[in-house]
Amino acid sequence: MDVYIYMALIGLAAGLVKGISGFGSSLVTIPLLTMVFGIDRLEEIVVMMITFNVVLNLLLMKENKAFKIEHIQNNLFIVVPGIIFTIVGLVGLKNLDPEIINYIAASLILLAIGVTSYNLFVKNKVHLKPRPIYQVIAGTLSGLGNGVASIDGPPVVFYLTATNAKKESFKGTLATHFLVMGVIGVISMIVLNLYTADILLNTLFILIFTILGLLSGMKISRNLNERTFKIIILVILLVLDIKMLFF
Repeated sequence: MDVYIYMALIGLAAGLVKGISGFGSSLVTIPLLTMVFGIDRLEEIVVMMITFNVVLNLLLMKENKAFKIEHIQNNLFIVVPGIIFTIVGLVGLKNLDPEIINYIAASLILLAIGVTSYNLFVKNKVHLKPRPIYQVIAGTLSGLGNGVASIDGPPVVFYLTATNAKKESFKGTLATHFLVMGVIGVISMIVLNLYTADILLNTLFILIFTILGLLSGMKISRNLNERTFKIIILVILLVLDIKMLFF
């Protein structure tokens, strides 16, 4: 019973973070669920995250009306490598030692903290011209991160920031990319036989509470200083990440 209470609280927290800031559901849930379930069940945790992130991204896209097919057409060099390397990452998830996956996940969370901090605090940012090679690199790293740890955002966020993407394009590209990566992830996990009855039940359970948190977070975000909230979340994530790496 205690495990389900923890899962419910983690789901609420992840939903709040996602609803307020637009990111961070996997960054919150992976270290916390690892503390509850243990490293040996990290594969199960990643499968849960990829699955329920599809639902969360659909809800966010409905709220923000961010999805446009042109975002896929304009970023094929991100999307296609992302799809390919999501599958590669999931094969790795199925075959790698849980402890190695734990370190990869912790490293990706650290990367996400770094990219978000960069966007918040660095004024003179790196500027790149939007070239296919940069898109391929961003898509490849994003796909690997998605498949191994359900963390696909940082490389694409950095690319969009560095190429000075306009606000509408930035949000739309991210939302579309996350949805495509999630759908491909779910299909690949079915093919790779990564789903079990327990995983599906646990995903459904935590999803209910995450949606409640997400809806609350979207309402709260209208009256909240998002920058301050992100700083608080980054500090919390850093502490959780250190625990994943060293304890």
